Amino acid sequence: MAGAGGTSSNSVVIYSCGEGIRNETQMTALREVFPSYDIRMHYITTGNCAARLRMEGASTEADIVMDLEGGYINQVSDSLEALSDFNESIFCEDLRDPDDRYFPFSRESACIATNDDVLSERGIPTPTSYQDLLDPMYAGVVCMPNPKTSGTGYNFLKSLVNAWGEDAAFDYFDALAENVYQFTSSGSGPVNALVQGEAGVGFGMTYHAVSEINDGAPLSVHFFEEGSPWDVYGSGIVQGRSSRQAVHDVFGWLCTEGVRIDNETYVPDQVLVGVTPEIPNYPKDITYADMTGITDVDEKMRLLERWSH
Repeated sequence: MAGAGGTSSNSVVIYSCGEGIRNETQMTALREVFPSYDIRMHYITTGNCAARLRMEGASTEADIVMDLEGGYINQVSDSLEALSDFNESIFCEDLRDPDDRYFPFSRESACIATNDDVLSERGIPTPTSYQDLLDPMYAGVVCMPNPKTSGTGYNFLKSLVNAWGEDAAFDYFDALAENVYQFTSSGSGPVNALVQGEAGVGFGMTYHAVSEINDGAPLSVHFFEEGSPWDVYGSGIVQGRSSRQAVHDVFGWLCTEGVRIDNETYVPDQVLVGVTPEIPNYPKDITYADMTGITDVDEKMRLLERWSH
């Protein structure tokens, strides 16, 4: 593998934290748009991507990082270039980085998903609030991602800390733990458990639940009064790379057309001003939770130290 980016002026190396099919879609389009460029995209997990950038900085192999969670991309922003050559005004204001070190690639919302067959078989009503889930009738049917290992899990924790206050939120999750049959290591775990019939209620990613619904799974998507937890995932250019035309061109495409394609195909939560894509069965007019401080790394570490499940 090449060090410090591509081996020639037309080479571009992308580290992507996105899922396989989303990466494949981007690469198919990139090869059509830039047939003369040698573009390589490597999937890398969020934590590993941030760790590598922290360790390697501007000497890392990647020229571009894509779809890296907001808290992590803030951790490594010193290794990214200021994006003054590009237009940030096309993005929703609440997603923009005030330091212009990254542009939003996606906004990923979360929901309470249910397996309606499982609930019906057990005679359990569909929950309408977080408090409902504390009822003993939900014991053993609730699945939630662990905030210590899952960004989705942390989004739920942070949303309730913001909505109720820290002590009330932690008291709630301490009580909920009595009904949780599993805290999964990944954000996809709860929806997978719903599809397999192992859980009746899952704290999961909206787009994942909708994808399973569109594949025929007996799931439903719900949002409670506090709104849908969400996070921003961003893309940036590694320090010293934007002077290469190929990197400049590819990033310019990724942060405009690439975002639009992903938004319209996979995760339609609004990213671009005036663009509200529609995907079958995807909820419309989602009320988003107050996620103030979601990219604050110090706050995240402090809250996770308090998490005990």
